[in-house]
Amino acid sequence: MLRKLLFLALSISFLFYGCKSKKHPSPEGKSTFVSTSAKYARGFTIEDFNTYEKLTVLNPWQKSSGVSYSYYLVPRNRKIPASLQGKNVVRTPVRRVVCLSTTQLGFLEALNETSSLVGIPDINLVSDSSIIQRYHNKQLSEVGYAQGLNYELLLSLKPDLVLTYGVDGEVSAQLNKLKDLGVPVMLVGEYLESTPLAKCEWIKFIGAIYGKEAKANKWFNRIDKNYQQIKKKMADVDYRPKVLTGLPWKDNWWMAGGKSNLANLIHDAGGEYLWHENTSRNAFVVSIEDVFMKAKSADFWINSGTANSMKDLLSVDSRFSSLPPVKKHNVYNNNARVSAGGGNDYWEKGVVRPDLILRDLVRIFHPDKENDGKLYFYRQLN
Repeated sequence: MLRKLLFLALSISFLFYGCKSKKHPSPEGKSTFVSTSAKYARGFTIEDFNTYEKLTVLNPWQKSSGVSYSYYLVPRNRKIPASLQGKNVVRTPVRRVVCLSTTQLGFLEALNETSSLVGIPDINLVSDSSIIQRYHNKQLSEVGYAQGLNYELLLSLKPDLVLTYGVDGEVSAQLNKLKDLGVPVMLVGEYLESTPLAKCEWIKFIGAIYGKEAKANKWFNRIDKNYQQIKKKMADVDYRPKVLTGLPWKDNWWMAGGKSNLANLIHDAGGEYLWHENTSRNAFVVSIEDVFMKAKSADFWINSGTANSMKDLLSVDSRFSSLPPVKKHNVYNNNARVSAGGGNDYWEKGVVRPDLILRDLVRIFHPDKENDGKLYFYRQLN
């Protein structure tokens, strides 16, 4: 259980605007078409040099301002330009991929590329049934993660690319090790984005490595449209119910920042996050006593951690029984779609379907606005 909680915490702890395309002189000394199609995402850029693409990941972990990594995508049917010798070159489309975060799996699912997957961190963290079946068919392997990464096994899988992530600068050791082994590796930083649509927009980044830019753009544009329609409907609600989130862990209650992805989801769904005045994108610690004081005004409680029932919730702290959301049975957890091993689809499909998460939250906060279906990612605790 601790292993799952640690990985989940790493996955969820886990920022180039533009609408025009311009010509700029490239650092390689030639004219290049610069794609500025990222509508919301701040963590990546894509530049098209005609014979190859350059993907750059910006600020790839927390407190990494000014740090960037560039990757050069060269089609398999073309020679690698001499100017790219010694750089991070990836042959595309990739055919054999290792994902070191289950949040990356949602992108592969959306692009119909799960068949390219040959390595995952831990099968018990996976929700997608087709990936689980491929594991049981011995078509992919568990390679571990962080300090427990099995380099020998990973190398034996002969991946075209390893998709990883960084929580802090220590990931550099992993990057260097894989590079020394001759394994192409790429950082993915979708978890650092502070809005749901910015996270989802990383499908364009993943689409590029598969040569599926058009499919990725089509997917994103559809989700963006769906999300904006729901958000617009909730913009002028008469009342915004107050929302508590999370669950304490060892006397500490980590709250999502007031400018975080979750806080934005709550606002877009017509709710008011109890810590909406906080100006951080990152989680911060609040004492349990302070939470109790503030939660007295809460109407709803969502994303209640490991609690699967009211009994589970009260076993953490019996004083929860005095909180309004508990008294009114207004506690909802984002664990309606969990595999037998414990993999939660909220962290997979939810990354590429924020419109479904938003619709769920509207159905919870304002059932009169969305009464045409059941909850998808959420369930009410009994």
